[in-house]
Amino acid sequence: MTHDMLPPVPLPPFDTTTPISEALDTISGCARRRSRLAWEEYARIEHVHTVSLDRPPELDTRVFDHFANTSALLGAVNHIDKTHADALLNESLALIRRIPLIGRCLYDGTINQQQFQQLVSATDLVDGWPSAPHVDKQIAQGLCDNGAGSTRRLRDLANRAIFAHDPDAMRRRAEQALVRRTATLRPRPDGMAHFGITAAAEDGQLAMAAVEALIAAAICPHDPRKKNARRSDAAMQTLQGLAVMCQCEREDCAATPSEGGMSDQHARIIVHVICQDETLNEDSSGSDGDGDPDGDGAGEGPGDDGSRGDGPDDGGPGYDGPSLDSDDDDGPGDSGPSDAGPRESERSGFLDGYGVITADHVRAIAARPDAIIRPLNPKPGQTLPTHQPGDPYRFSAALDTFIRARDGYCVFPGCNKPAWASDLDHVDEFNHRHPAAGGQTCARDANTKCRYHHLIKTFGEWLDDQFIDADGFTRVTVTSPDGITIIGRGHNNEALFPALRTVRFQKPPPRGPTTPPDGADSGGAGPQRSRTRTADKHARRRRARELNRRLRELHDLGPPADNLR
Repeated sequence: MTHDMLPPVPLPPFDTTTPISEALDTISGCARRRSRLAWEEYARIEHVHTVSLDRPPELDTRVFDHFANTSALLGAVNHIDKTHADALLNESLALIRRIPLIGRCLYDGTINQQQFQQLVSATDLVDGWPSAPHVDKQIAQGLCDNGAGSTRRLRDLANRAIFAHDPDAMRRRAEQALVRRTATLRPRPDGMAHFGITAAAEDGQLAMAAVEALIAAAICPHDPRKKNARRSDAAMQTLQGLAVMCQCEREDCAATPSEGGMSDQHARIIVHVICQDETLNEDSSGSDGDGDPDGDGAGEGPGDDGSRGDGPDDGGPGYDGPSLDSDDDDGPGDSGPSDAGPRESERSGFLDGYGVITADHVRAIAARPDAIIRPLNPKPGQTLPTHQPGDPYRFSAALDTFIRARDGYCVFPGCNKPAWASDLDHVDEFNHRHPAAGGQTCARDANTKCRYHHLIKTFGEWLDDQFIDADGFTRVTVTSPDGITIIGRGHNNEALFPALRTVRFQKPPPRGPTTPPDGADSGGAGPQRSRTRTADKHARRRRARELNRRLRELHDLGPPADNLR
């Protein structure tokens, strides 16, 4: 196709008076057109593959088979190498033959080409299996309902669908990946080399956290090296048995050289794993949920750590995995087709900092001698506290763990920061001077934000809101200082763990008056403000949220899903 054959796209004239919303609409339109062009390219490539060199199937046993000839043709026409041509043909065949409904999401602009490529790779596990159409439909439905989300959330969406319809496929791949773990050394330019280790996800998380802890203890902020260079030096010096030392050369350096290496840091590291209570019991049928209501490790108390710096009492690396006892077997959004799904004992888990993992992987982690299993609610049916005694601003340990387990990542659209590496934030700002007039410390008014997005919301003019949609899922919207509202339709863990929606917390106290008590800010010479600038900003945000909520009740913000058949 030549440039002359592309239909002209008239662009509106832009100047300094053009609204930002209009420019953003144009940018979104360009992205949708790129997605449509990618779909058309894939469809044409599949057509070429179908009609060219059409030979009986038995001839495709040769090395230079039908696929190889089409790939060579694509490489010659597009001037690309064999690897890229093979990938392009594989994606084209997947679009038409394996995941046509996900392909329709590409056609509609719901996802872009890079996201489609990610889903092609993820669904390769079910290619040629009866579960493929069901996986295709569930992922496409999730995309239509929630959008693509961040790259990690998109991967989790695909894994959830595969776990629901073909858990054996994930088990096979996980077992093969564990067998193929390795350490590699590759030369790099300029006298450098790349040393890499492939290991189980939890071991990788522990190792990286140990490096960070080692740097924090042995290197002061004045060290001249960049962050990644510090990580590299700390890891290599530890492997070589050398002490990790600061290089600031200041006499007042407060860092302490580390002689013990990364193993000394494990006592301060926790890796969080979330799972349903039934997943820990491999023999659970999951049909009635009549097993031990307290689950494994019920005597450990609720999953109440939530911190990122304190390890377990025994001094080993912790796997703080709150199990969730569920009396609700089916979660909307991921229920799949009418045929029976996997047993509850096969429901996947979630590893903080990584994403969805297999049930076997969860049980392998739980079987480690350093694992600590804590049910989120050791007595199902009881209401849990929302804040610390005597301080309504500070989250209780139970609510802290619940919010991080529910959100999985920073809730800001597109962000991949893990929940336990993020801050907890009151969506409606807490009023420290008059708590009853501000946001409340409760699950509905709190979520996880990475430090960057927390600060940009708190000190900038960004406005976020959180609500429960018609299906019972927690949703987030974000509004920029220019008034552009983005619907944060990322997929949180409520779909993966239906029991999260059965956990109950104590009701927060009723709101008091929206203004401080009389005389609270009086005194001083000259005109007086009735409240501080910060209080004014928070009040303005509350009004904007209320308006957004009313508009949301009048309009359905969800994209249509009638293109799924």
